[in-house]
Amino acid sequence: MSDFSGPITRLQAVNICLSSMGEPEIDTLDGAGLDAEAADNVVGETSAALQQRGWHFNREIHKISPDVNGNLIVPSNALSIDTCGASMGLDLVQRGTKLFDRVNNTYTFTAPVEVEIIALLDWDVLPAAARWAIAYTAAATFQQRILGSADVDKALSPRAKDALAVLTRDDLKSADANMLRDSWSVSRGLRRGYR
Repeated sequence: MSDFSGPITRLQAVNICLSSMGEPEIDTLDGAGLDAEAADNVVGETSAALQQRGWHFNREIHKISPDVNGNLIVPSNALSIDTCGASMGLDLVQRGTKLFDRVNNTYTFTAPVEVEIIALLDWDVLPAAARWAIAYTAAATFQQRILGSADVDKALSPRAKDALAVLTRDDLKSADANMLRDSWSVSRGLRRGYR
């Protein structure tokens, strides 16, 4: 597996995209031209798409209290939201910026609700492995959109896959994942008494 050591900046990620097309690197994102702007947009899209999968590093537990109107407002950086903990039995969905109770057909709540969100994090707080995975996935996407070269794709795809594998390994290690404790199907079977 390739070495993806140390965090990279967003500028470096954009330069990886540009170099995938044979374009010269840039020194700043400000006023760097259309190709750099397009590459930066692809880096942003790729970051959101990769984070949407939900990783240990961007899952957060929140207790949301009703506002003055009784509404539960979803955090602005939430890519997805679901009830958890003591609130797990509630059938709530996000509609717009608020949570909606599907059973009682209401947006109005009287008590706080515990939720787990998958948060969209800014580049500077992403783990190094996530930055590398985003950079190489974005580079592959960028060159496919602009150049469409099978040869370049053949060179970039293994790098993107390796970076994603490193991210997956690091995330599982960080989460202290355990098949018996963390698998939904195994824990369900144990609760039902299957041994």
